[in-house]
Amino acid sequence: MAARAAQASTPSSSTPVAPADHFHRWRIDEPSGPVSIGTCKVCGVTKNFKNWLAEGDFITNEEHRAAA
Repeated sequence: MAARAAQASTPSSSTPVAPADHFHRWRIDEPSGPVSIGTCKVCGVTKNFKNWLAEGDFITNEEHRAAA
């Protein structure tokens, strides 16, 4: 009887189920355009990732030395 109850409580869905506080493990598609779609291997959520750095996203060595 206990074994039957345990079987009934296991999820039968094939979609991954993860706790809300997990760390995402992103699988990002190949670059094709300005963004690539990433899918979490744990929970299946999707997110867009930029395939470029905007000009303000980084500084050169000269700019770094001047700021110091």
